[in-house]
Amino acid sequence: MVPAQRNVHKGHTCTQPRKYVWKVQDNNFDGDFPPFLGERRVNVDGREPIDFFRYLFPLDLIDVIVHNTNMYALQKGKENLAVTSEEMQIFLGINMVMGYIRYPRTRMYWSSEEGLRLGIIADAMSVNRYEQILRHLHFVDNYTHQPANTDRLFKLAPVLNTLQKTFLMAANPEEFQSIDEQIIPFKGQLSIKQYIPKKPKPWGVKVWVRAGSSGYMYKFEIYQGSAIRGQSSSLGMAGDVVMRLCDDIKHKNHKVFFDNFFCSIPLLEALKDLGIYGTGTCRTNRLKGASQKLKSEKQLKKEGRGACSVVSTNSNITVTRWLDSSVIHMASTCAGQSPEDTAQRWLKKEQAKISVQRPYSVALYNQHMGGVDLVDQCVAMYPHRRRNKRWYIRVFFHFLDVTVVNAWRLYLMSGLEKMNLLIFKASVARALINSGSGQQKRKGRPSGAPPPAKCRAVTKVPSEVRFSAGNHWPELTQVKNANRCHNAACTRKTKYICMQCHVALCPGCFANFHVA
Repeated sequence: MVPAQRNVHKGHTCTQPRKYVWKVQDNNFDGDFPPFLGERRVNVDGREPIDFFRYLFPLDLIDVIVHNTNMYALQKGKENLAVTSEEMQIFLGINMVMGYIRYPRTRMYWSSEEGLRLGIIADAMSVNRYEQILRHLHFVDNYTHQPANTDRLFKLAPVLNTLQKTFLMAANPEEFQSIDEQIIPFKGQLSIKQYIPKKPKPWGVKVWVRAGSSGYMYKFEIYQGSAIRGQSSSLGMAGDVVMRLCDDIKHKNHKVFFDNFFCSIPLLEALKDLGIYGTGTCRTNRLKGASQKLKSEKQLKKEGRGACSVVSTNSNITVTRWLDSSVIHMASTCAGQSPEDTAQRWLKKEQAKISVQRPYSVALYNQHMGGVDLVDQCVAMYPHRRRNKRWYIRVFFHFLDVTVVNAWRLYLMSGLEKMNLLIFKASVARALINSGSGQQKRKGRPSGAPPPAKCRAVTKVPSEVRFSAGNHWPELTQVKNANRCHNAACTRKTKYICMQCHVALCPGCFANFHVA
């Protein structure tokens, strides 16, 4: 291998592209990995689902959210909001319930119809109080933002920083990791919004994610645009993302998998220098001369589906060209062609299955690459998708869902009784609502907090009274506050009532209300 040469020109140091010497050979890994030097362990002490959630989403973070929510309400002229930590726990629990019991409109959970009303939500908090907290929900003090601060995520900084730490602390990283992109659906106005056409939700906020093959998210980074990070290194923007996401797993022989958006030969070499073994699909223009030594696509098609060609360097970087339905290139520092296995493929013309020879690097990639997709799948099962024009609210609830999924993964990895995600999320939501309600009852209402909202009795006039002939005349009452007119087509308030029905009615609405 020829070492990199550095030239100095006009005060700038530039690195010439490194030349790689490829040989037509397999490195014969034979599935024998470098020994993993880490230890897989869950660092959470607890036996109940709420214990794992509270470790990832601690009470200190809830207190920060409470403080900034009250601060924002005060800045907006709402001096008596006075949200408490207990109320915020109930609020979070209610939003979790809304994720797995979905109604078309939010207010239906508090409906007066018994078939719609959901007791676990309606009995815990009034709808007006819920909407007040949601309207003023905030995570930082806007007045502390400095104009020189270019961080476009400053509105979520306390939440993102805390979750970044707790996700890493809760469990030691697994041996097999994958890196991929994730999209948080959002179509509103936002400078960091991305469009990825092949995603189920193409518009949204892009997140780089490193997850274990179990589906546990260890690290994430929200993409803010290329201008924020400045000039990229020689690895390119995508390679720099991989290096940043892997900076906490150095020198423990982890195996990391990524797709052709990230993969390049220099990236694999840089990771190997840090004791990290990479594997990924690679684009043809990033093979650094390996294409010239590999069999051509025409030769592989002559040999038939499953044909394979392998080249490698002296530093154990192997590139495998394999013909499946199309030609793919797999680059790896820990896997090559052997030991091969067979994969089942469906032939549409013959309407039959055939067995195809598959290189070991492809089989390994297929086995461990799906960690981030597994996170997406679990989040999409019971997501919080209530529409909101404020982007940071959408991002916050997305990471609340991710926190629940991560807590569930920790619960399963701890060897406790198996529990599916729905039951786990319901258990966490119930615990948050009950703990908040219980603490409120024990402590009483704090000074300055608004009194609990009273449930307004909804008066329904029986049909035999409403449509019967009788004394249906308007009567002016002496009430201090006017009541909402009971005519469905009217939105006004009135002090008049019907003398026979005893409900509030505008004088002009009597004819409509009493006609069947």
